[in-house]
Amino acid sequence: MKIFKFFMLAILALSVVQCTNEGENDAQPEITTSSQQDVPSEVLSKLQSMGFDTDKTSIVITKGGYIVDGDIFFTEEALRENNLQKQAFFGIVDCNRAGNIRIQNALGNNAAGRGFQRGVNLWNNVNGTTLRLIPVTRNPDIVVRLARPGEIGGWGRGEFPTNGREGRLIVLNLNEPSIDGDAVTAREWGNILTHEIGHNIGLLHIEQSQFGTFVPGTPTFDRRSIMTSGSNPGVVFNANRVSNGDRRTVRRMYSNNNNRLCGR
Repeated sequence: MKIFKFFMLAILALSVVQCTNEGENDAQPEITTSSQQDVPSEVLSKLQSMGFDTDKTSIVITKGGYIVDGDIFFTEEALRENNLQKQAFFGIVDCNRAGNIRIQNALGNNAAGRGFQRGVNLWNNVNGTTLRLIPVTRNPDIVVRLARPGEIGGWGRGEFPTNGREGRLIVLNLNEPSIDGDAVTAREWGNILTHEIGHNIGLLHIEQSQFGTFVPGTPTFDRRSIMTSGSNPGVVFNANRVSNGDRRTVRRMYSNNNNRLCGR
């Protein structure tokens, strides 16, 4: 996605932040400079090794990391890891955690808040997987909140898992209009949230599969995937459910099968 335009590659990554009981995070990325000249050469090299064209891709320095291509937040810790090359999913949640991921609606009384349950249900309705998102009001693993003024562009931003733990934050931007220019509806926000949750459980944009760990038995490209990026935002906005390819992917990543990816 350029931030999820789509969703500005909302890959988003790996922010290591702590959630309070009220659903706020103690450490949130805040843009401190937008000068790409200030990006360390080793960071540029790492991003290049992951497949990013750093001459054409925006890289913004933030507190604790970098926002790449609009909606992908990589912490400094994530970019120090050695497993960022050639992945189709960026990271994966530990099998024992994946069955009970607590997610909090801190969006308030608005269209995004009303779409929250749909965003959760579209993943929970996938059969044959142990992945479960449990809405909670306290002690969440993932907080879903509104963007602060100037915090992001585009519709949303999610974060990749790190160290076997799901990405901890999803931010949605109420100031962004829908693809038809009208206000984003609750249903559309639900679909956007589903996309962002996909990042928080490890999924890249479908167009980025060549940069990640390919999930066996799934298509190399799925034009109906809820994880599509800005090339066709209507797929996400108009989806009735996650695609068959998405379903196969999470079944292989999170299941009781001996070859499940979350157990490796």
